[in-house]
Amino acid sequence: MPGGNSASRARTGVRVVVAGDRLTGKSSLIAAAATESFPENVPRILRPTRLPADFFPDRVPITIIDTSSALESRGKLFEELKRADAVVLTYACDQPLTISHLSSFWLEELRRLEIKVPIIVVGCKLDLRDETQPVSLEQVMGPIMQRYREIETCIECSAVTLMQPAEIVGVRRVVQEKKKEGVNDLGLTLEGFLFLHTLFIDKGRLETTWAVLRKFGYDDELKLRDDLLPVPSKHAPDQSIELTIEAVEFLRGIFRLFDIDNHGALRPADLDELFSTAPENPWCKAPYRDAAERTTQRNLTLKGFLSEWDLMTLLDPKGSLANLIYVGYSGNPASALRVTRRRTVDRKKQQTERNVFRCFVFGPKNAGKSALLNSFLERPFSAIHNPTMAEHYAANVVDQHGVSSSINEDSYLEEIPEDEAKKILSNKESLSACDIAIFVYDSSNEYSWKRSCEVLVEVTRRGEESGYGVPCLLVAAKDDLDPYPMAVQDSLAVCQELGIEAPIPVSVILGETNNVFCRILSAAERPHLNIPETEAVGAAFTVVGVAAFRAYNARKNSST
Repeated sequence: MPGGNSASRARTGVRVVVAGDRLTGKSSLIAAAATESFPENVPRILRPTRLPADFFPDRVPITIIDTSSALESRGKLFEELKRADAVVLTYACDQPLTISHLSSFWLEELRRLEIKVPIIVVGCKLDLRDETQPVSLEQVMGPIMQRYREIETCIECSAVTLMQPAEIVGVRRVVQEKKKEGVNDLGLTLEGFLFLHTLFIDKGRLETTWAVLRKFGYDDELKLRDDLLPVPSKHAPDQSIELTIEAVEFLRGIFRLFDIDNHGALRPADLDELFSTAPENPWCKAPYRDAAERTTQRNLTLKGFLSEWDLMTLLDPKGSLANLIYVGYSGNPASALRVTRRRTVDRKKQQTERNVFRCFVFGPKNAGKSALLNSFLERPFSAIHNPTMAEHYAANVVDQHGVSSSINEDSYLEEIPEDEAKKILSNKESLSACDIAIFVYDSSNEYSWKRSCEVLVEVTRRGEESGYGVPCLLVAAKDDLDPYPMAVQDSLAVCQELGIEAPIPVSVILGETNNVFCRILSAAERPHLNIPETEAVGAAFTVVGVAAFRAYNARKNSST
């Protein structure tokens, strides 16, 4: 059945009622549809015929109800029509009176009964039509369909011949006459295929185009069905899903294909063309819209292109796989994605096999978190401060080794607004998806430093309780300003006690990032280091005041 009604997705079954004049072929049509063969002996009225869920790509079971047009059965007929999800009206191709009876009785009767479901008109017994008087379906049904707009489509068929090779030859002939380049020795070309379906739609044969789309796994919203997207399963929350080398190499090739001017970047129009075979361009909205590196002309570089795919694969593996297929990935879908090893195992083995690292960026308001993320994408510093109110990601390829490889190591920074930190950390498994935690503070502001320390304590506590302890780094932002008194001494003392690296001084406004992103990646690659030593938390925070430590200790005691 053609469709576009999203409500059908929730259906547990569809009830189709077949009605029409006597001897128009209703029962033979139903029997042929159910058995895909011509039935020799058909009862006058068939019992309800149920087509199984796997009969059509929609995987929705269909029940077909045969009816009698006899006057004494009219009450039961009307009752069935009112219960229908769709109505099939039949006429006989060799009986012109049955065609005229469609408008003089059947369609008017459906209007009187206020039947508001799809109506499909089917001309049966096509094999019995007089070949000496050729007539097209458009000539027969065009005026009727103009008058009765509730008719979804109209087809003619024969339960005897079903689909014969001669009909296929006829289709090929029509395409060849209208579009010479639409046919070659092998069959229909892409141009011919598209022309044929344009013709089907123009002629009201929507069901044919929908049948083809569903054959290739598309649902009513023109999206691939979930059962065709074999996303590998994670067995633990500290695993993630990444693109395989095969998928990345495909994406590199796609990038080169659409980089028509060989400038090393895709224009917005190029991206629209790339995703023209997808339901939409997924990167036009949050969280992907501004998450990757672009040129000053807003073009997407190869690094930015691959980073967008990496980010989408981490956040939405199923959507990433679907879009891979939409843009032409022809390999085995199961070979496009892989599940990483558990992060807890990485820490025990003191090494990681990951290619993409997720970095949580904590810090108080006005500490410089957003500026750090923008710097990661090589965007110029902006003095205008816009507080982060929604998801904010920055994804980029970091090649710290100075060598090219099939897969560069990719990091993405996820800004955690101060107001959201407590809510996120209240989830026991919140750190399972994190490879490294970054704590940004304004080095000129003592409150900013102490607030970052408090969040560091909370992350340390959550990691200890959940078993998902993560490497931690402190970033002393706004290094171009005068530090508050004792800033350097306090920060060095805390880091020494916790067993983590000293804070990394950064001035985004001066462009002095002190190689911070390579250092973040290096720490993430060594997952057993820079994990705060919880036994030293108390000693560390005597340096900055006992308030944070008391809160930490109280929570720890209450939990035990």
